[in-house]
Amino acid sequence: MKILVCTVISLLAPLWFCVGMGAAQSPSPTPVVHEKIKRWFDLEALAVATRYRYLESNAGTSASAQQYQVFARGRFKFDSKGKYSVVGAIATGNNIGGGWNNTGWGTGDVQADFYVKQLYFEAKPIKPLAIQFGGIAPNNGENTEITGYDNDAYLMGERISVRDPKGFYFDEISATNGFVGDLTRPNVFRRFKRLDESNYHQFLVRKTINKRVSFSADYTFDSGTDMLRQAVKVNVPELKVVDGIRFENYERLDPRPGYGFGLTGEKKVNPKFNLIGGVTKISHAILNGDRYPRGTRVFFGGTYKITREFSINPIIIQGVGPLAAPSIPRTRFEIVAAYNFLEALHHYHIF
Repeated sequence: MKILVCTVISLLAPLWFCVGMGAAQSPSPTPVVHEKIKRWFDLEALAVATRYRYLESNAGTSASAQQYQVFARGRFKFDSKGKYSVVGAIATGNNIGGGWNNTGWGTGDVQADFYVKQLYFEAKPIKPLAIQFGGIAPNNGENTEITGYDNDAYLMGERISVRDPKGFYFDEISATNGFVGDLTRPNVFRRFKRLDESNYHQFLVRKTINKRVSFSADYTFDSGTDMLRQAVKVNVPELKVVDGIRFENYERLDPRPGYGFGLTGEKKVNPKFNLIGGVTKISHAILNGDRYPRGTRVFFGGTYKITREFSINPIIIQGVGPLAAPSIPRTRFEIVAAYNFLEALHHYHIF
């Protein structure tokens, strides 16, 4: 227990410093609007995080380490309205399902790798239409990384999206063609050669029916595997126990048919504190989040926003029943501390 407490304290210390710096400042009385910069460049994401991660399988402890994460995404605009632009994202993590680097404390060697994982051209010639070409991210729709692709996943290819619910009923209709692979090659510049290859295509629709219900469905072909995915999110504050429920699933059609699902409930305790919990079952090794490997699991976690920029997110995930392999973690505990620099830049009118 002493080791865990010391780990958590040292884990949070750098971010507590950032929070203290932010709290010591006061918003500028007059917003500073950098119009010349924003004409050409939009910063869409800038965040850092650190976590303590503990994994235990039937064979014993497989990981006990402190890690860190950096993610930044920006857009260069060719025209003032941003109809034509190039989007790039830089992140930590050295594989298709990894977004974290080891600090060297605990299991795993120290890592200091940063990669341009996404880099694509986007065109919006008319309001409903968006075209992307290059190193892009998968589109999960209403599915999360439980049954969809890992949040850190990448692919090379092109996507066409139409967002015109009045004309086509669905809020979004998208078609993607590309290449999924190069599992340990996150650098987009080493994957551009895949633009003339195709082992992946997806057709997805998404719809918000009303303030309570939204859903998505897609068909995906990935490296010889046919899959269907569906997800529905329902807001039910009347239940008191939870404010919202999400049910998501996949059906692996061919080869080796299988099925997996995730049932998640969320509860907003107060403006700063959210709880989340649920159950998952995954039949196959797919490119979903590494928190949810094959087998059945229950999980419980929460998010506490100390300030608008700084949050703490603990989560515990426990496997139940037999595991597919002795090396698959049965118990996983994480505590994540994250600081959203973009939120701070907005709040203090810096960008």
